[in-house]
Amino acid sequence: MSAPFELSNDHSASIFGPNQGNRHAANTNANQANNIPTPVESRHIPRPTKIENLITFKIYDICRQQDCLDFDDIGPARAAEDTTLGQEIISEGDIIIPPHDAASVSMEELHIKRIMIVDKRPSCFRKGYWDVELKYVMGYDLVFRGADAKVKHRVKAFSIFNRKVTLFGSEGCDLFVSTDLFGRDGMFEAMPFIMAEAKAMALSASIMYDHHRSCHGHSDEYEHEAEGRRRSRGVEVVIGLFSIVKLFRLVDLAVESTGFTIPDECEDICPLDPCEFFDNLDFPMDLFAPPQKPEFHAGLSSNIPASRRPGRGPEAEAVQE
Repeated sequence: MSAPFELSNDHSASIFGPNQGNRHAANTNANQANNIPTPVESRHIPRPTKIENLITFKIYDICRQQDCLDFDDIGPARAAEDTTLGQEIISEGDIIIPPHDAASVSMEELHIKRIMIVDKRPSCFRKGYWDVELKYVMGYDLVFRGADAKVKHRVKAFSIFNRKVTLFGSEGCDLFVSTDLFGRDGMFEAMPFIMAEAKAMALSASIMYDHHRSCHGHSDEYEHEAEGRRRSRGVEVVIGLFSIVKLFRLVDLAVESTGFTIPDECEDICPLDPCEFFDNLDFPMDLFAPPQKPEFHAGLSSNIPASRRPGRGPEAEAVQE
């Protein structure tokens, strides 16, 4: 017969594990040094007293992905709306051809416009698993600059990335559900639900040019450029995409409970004097004299703490007294 579960006095080791416990203990010590109450100090946490049944969403499977998307993944940048670029009229969805006066391009204001669930079906090869196809639509601005580095054109663009994942979602059957929570009756499908989260990061953007071949087999790109005949054929963007995909179901779950949550009283926050806040900031000397390479990599700063400035600190307080 196994021994009953007991909590060790060393909570950092028993709850968080050896390595995470050290970080937890360090954070606790730092909070105590700054007079910041820890969660255990701020509220007494009672032991579970009963088992309660909850209707909740349970995650059956989850995965994360980190994709570097280049031309092979998302193709050339396309126009997000009807617009005029130079003397060319571009319709929504068309490939953006850089204007003749553009020497460079950059990508700004990158964001996820939407994530679409394209398909969800049982896996043909693994029982209880589901094949999910997602479409990520990313919007951004393309800023074209001339040879003088001045902005010539700004165009709203987008790129699309399709991703397939296989996750465990178990098996179920179609149920008829009646509840006034959602305002109507209906069928509750046997398939699990999907939740997808994503964050995009702009990495680079560049103008793509045609590379011609001469009769001698070498590239005569520079000859065409000299003749003013080198043609741009689109914009290549590189985007970093962090994503998380979950499969979940609505289930009845029995959990240990300590009862209902009793909230603390709201704390009165006194208005902050903006001058007092500013006066307590360190003087940003690094802005006026940026640290050199050794100091920068060592994390050293030349900022002047507020306590060291004239008229501040213990000496100034002693004079005032």
